[in-house]
Amino acid sequence: MRKTYLLTTLLIMGVLLAAVSLWRGHGQQEARVASDVVLVTSPDNNLDIAGWTADELATHLEQLAARLAVPAVEPVVDPITKGVIPGLCGRALDIQRTVNEALVALPGAAVQAAFVPVYPKSLWEYSTYPIFQGNPQKQAMALVINVAWGNENLPSMLATLEAEQVHATFFLVGRWAAKYPDLVRMIAAGGHEFGNHAYSDPHLPTLDREAIAREIEHTSAVITETTGQKVLYFSPPYNDFDQKVLEVASELGYLTVLCSRDTADWMRPGVDRIVSRIVPRAHNGGIVLMHPTEQTPAALIEIIKGLKQQGYDLVTISQLLAPNPERAEIPR
Repeated sequence: MRKTYLLTTLLIMGVLLAAVSLWRGHGQQEARVASDVVLVTSPDNNLDIAGWTADELATHLEQLAARLAVPAVEPVVDPITKGVIPGLCGRALDIQRTVNEALVALPGAAVQAAFVPVYPKSLWEYSTYPIFQGNPQKQAMALVINVAWGNENLPSMLATLEAEQVHATFFLVGRWAAKYPDLVRMIAAGGHEFGNHAYSDPHLPTLDREAIAREIEHTSAVITETTGQKVLYFSPPYNDFDQKVLEVASELGYLTVLCSRDTADWMRPGVDRIVSRIVPRAHNGGIVLMHPTEQTPAALIEIIKGLKQQGYDLVTISQLLAPNPERAEIPR
């Protein structure tokens, strides 16, 4: 009796498992996209995929993948400036994610085709080259502010940046940062980024490699200790550098950043002249250099206004140089 009961129980369980398996297989096989769902593969192209199975959609996407792919733009060395121009991510169609999102879409939905970024060669592989600008396909510009003096002008500049919701990159001279930690923290509190402008404001090509390294490392140590930020960018004082300086900065793990547009505000040429050196000469990927002179706060207001009116996003150096517009980082 007991043996018969066990056999019967096993038989029933087997039938139930087989039924569940068949039901699952049938459910997966018959899973279809809901009614009136379209797949958006580009701003001007919608594909009606209502009622399609996963296999049908995957097969069609495989045929579209090559046409929808965008190759990465690789970094290049500019033959004129001898500086490296950063690359940009391309994209590849993510077929599985696109299919998954289409199958769970509600009736009448517009499903965006999913893509994964295709990264160019890392900018870090070009770290012995200077950087004068971002990629010219980016309608963005970065404001770089070198600080070794001008304490009295920083608060008004920071207030303007906050009011305009602009984040800049401040390259600090190390001895200034060590002497005025409260101002450094004020800059950090505004969400701004930091760069390294050497410690004692020297002409670096006149120093040996060990002295150059000390100038850079001491400055970053002060900035990191004061703000907690890791410093990734270096700018030589007076834009004075040679290959030795570039190599030392690279060996220490920095990208050397200069500018493509210089306000020359340190010469105090007048607010109008400062603005005219930037706004009419704006360009995609531009890096604008300024200092906290008494004329710069008023000029900064007009520069930001003028660049925004031309449609430029004003970003940090990290955002400008990043290959992926969705992530402000430069993968190594």
